[in-house]
Amino acid sequence: MSAPLNLTAEQLRKLGTVLDELSEITKTHGVTLTSNARLELGLDDNVLTVSWDSDAEAYVIDDRNGD
Repeated sequence: MSAPLNLTAEQLRKLGTVLDELSEITKTHGVTLTSNARLELGLDDNVLTVSWDSDAEAYVIDDRNGD
C-alpha cells in the first residue's frame, strides 16, 4: 500500500540534498546506514522511508508502507 508524499517544495529540496549526500557517503566509503533494509527519516512532521538502491547507487524514497 502506498501513500502520497505531502511535502512542500522546500522540504523536497532538503530531502534531495540529504539523499544525495548519504548516497555519496555510501559510494565513497562503502557504508550503508541500514544494509538491505529500509531507513526512516524524519522531516518536520513527516516520516519517510528510504532504502539503498544498488542498481541506481543511490538512496531512494521507498513507496511501500509496512512490510
